[in-house]
Amino acid sequence: MEWQDAPGRLPPGERVYAIGDVHGCADRLRALHRVVLDDLAARPARATLIHLGDLIDKGPDSAGAIEAVLALPAELPVVNLMGNHEDTLLQALAGDRPSVTDFRDFGGREALASWGLDRFSDPPAWREGIPAHHQDFLRRMPLRHAAGRYVFVHAGLRPGIALSDQRRDDLLRIRRDFLESQADFGAVVVHGHTPTRDRLPELRQNRLNLDTGAVYGGALTLAVLENARIGFHQV
Repeated sequence: MEWQDAPGRLPPGERVYAIGDVHGCADRLRALHRVVLDDLAARPARATLIHLGDLIDKGPDSAGAIEAVLALPAELPVVNLMGNHEDTLLQALAGDRPSVTDFRDFGGREALASWGLDRFSDPPAWREGIPAHHQDFLRRMPLRHAAGRYVFVHAGLRPGIALSDQRRDDLLRIRRDFLESQADFGAVVVHGHTPTRDRLPELRQNRLNLDTGAVYGGALTLAVLENARIGFHQV
């Protein structure tokens, strides 16, 4: 892994592994998990693994992606951030009709198939057919996580708004107002949600985008953050 200077910093001895939008690419997620575990075995540290949201939808194996996360060793701290796709599914399961349509139209049919459900089934079948421990997993997802001089969210932050006052919908869905901002957010924002144009991580002074379009033919990206440096691994 080649290292470069990072715009943020972690305390000495700490390390964060962050993985961008998976979208059901379970095999590649497992491959990156192996990279993480091998790196930790070779270079022990106080480490946290963070998935930046959108584990599910669009790709071939949403169910497998969740199982891959659940299979990680219990001794490794793991943070599974909520993405807009998880949020939409939860809203649909709760009976919100617009969310049912959005889920179906934006990758949910592939996710349903991974759970062995009819792609054109309705929410009552989803509530019955999606394993209860998967539904519980989705409901427990936090919206953000902070470590050192970094804050991790799925989509981004609204410029000019304190972290504690950020709207849920912005954390899950914001695009242009965040992506075009050069504001100092008080910490470097590590995010996904919007695929990068060149399928490479986008590193700026105020943010790091790890959505490299895995489900669109790009790579699935892992960032390794430690001290004031960063390295990347893609599969």
